[in-house]
Amino acid sequence: MAKKGKGRYKIIFDMDGVITGEECYWNAASLAVWELLFSPLYLGLEPAGELPRFKTALTPAEIASIRKTVFQEDKVIAFVKGHGVNSNWDLAFLTFGYQLVLLLKALAEKGLESTAWTNDVGHVIELEYLGTLARRALPGGWRPSFDAILSCWAGEARGAELAGELASRIPGGDRKRGEQISVYFSPLWKKVRDIFQEWYLGEEKYREFYCREPSVPGKRGLIFDEKPLLPVEKITATLKKLLQKGWLLGIATGRPLNELQPLLESMGIWELFDRGSVVTFDDVEKAEGALKAKGKTICLGKPHPFPFLKAYWGRELGAEELICPAPRKPEPSRCWIVGDSPADLAAAREMGGCFIGVLSGHSGAAGRPLLEKDGVAAVLPDLTFIPRYLSGVNGPTPKR
Repeated sequence: MAKKGKGRYKIIFDMDGVITGEECYWNAASLAVWELLFSPLYLGLEPAGELPRFKTALTPAEIASIRKTVFQEDKVIAFVKGHGVNSNWDLAFLTFGYQLVLLLKALAEKGLESTAWTNDVGHVIELEYLGTLARRALPGGWRPSFDAILSCWAGEARGAELAGELASRIPGGDRKRGEQISVYFSPLWKKVRDIFQEWYLGEEKYREFYCREPSVPGKRGLIFDEKPLLPVEKITATLKKLLQKGWLLGIATGRPLNELQPLLESMGIWELFDRGSVVTFDDVEKAEGALKAKGKTICLGKPHPFPFLKAYWGRELGAEELICPAPRKPEPSRCWIVGDSPADLAAAREMGGCFIGVLSGHSGAAGRPLLEKDGVAAVLPDLTFIPRYLSGVNGPTPKR
């Protein structure tokens, strides 16, 4: 049985879909998939329909067209998110990985599945070579089928399990080869993430953050288009009301700290959050690395409860204590989780906190059925409704 501890009265917020929007992230995800498919550096396929040829200077209309095609008017986003995927890096990875599997299957029908792997010792797939092979071997070339993913994963697979299922679809069933496509933090996953970051951050910020050159120069950076979901004044007033009532405020997000902090500082709300209660991708990556060094390979991003548990307990408990079969859980009345996705809900329920769903994310009111599950405390229009709702529960002693 999981141990429970009192701890502090704390509200932990997801970021995207709660305080910040995801439009720029979804644009970056679609551009990463588009680049991997159509850039001559990678598969170098011939774009069809409304898709432009690869270039780095894109108009807003071209970005919208790419996202509309790659994500099938956002049906792919809703489908993948509905299966418990929280990270937009993973969204891009799964979307591209599925197209790659389709291409490998097409080559397998020609008896070329082994030829696609240029380094059979290391089981490394070379995308540029694979694209050349496809152009030579497949009459009329090969076209992605972006809507095909919508009929994939019909079972109960969730979160990281989706990537694992890609391995079973690799022609020949070679586990090592499958891991190149299916395992998070594989070389291919890292390539997808890096391209995503180049589009999101832009050339200058990418160089500043990572101290290396981007693979392709000239990207402006979608980060400059970031906007909060609500007027900053309303967000600030809401957070200050909660602080005045005695709540500590935390964050559990898949964003890296070097993206999160400048954004919240620009909004003037960074100082309202308790530093020890802010958990980002960096914390998850560090914990996963420490566990891997001990022979434990675990994906700790949401829907795993680790980010929320870490945000609640701070430095009090280490990673191994938070991932054990019976981790120390907070008293539900002292820990409230605010999120907009099934991944947030699953993680909150697993960690033992009370969950408040908000409909301010991309799905809006249509997301209500996904959030209205047994045990959910409330589903509210947006975070500004939280102070009034929590005024009816036994909470901390208000500050004087």
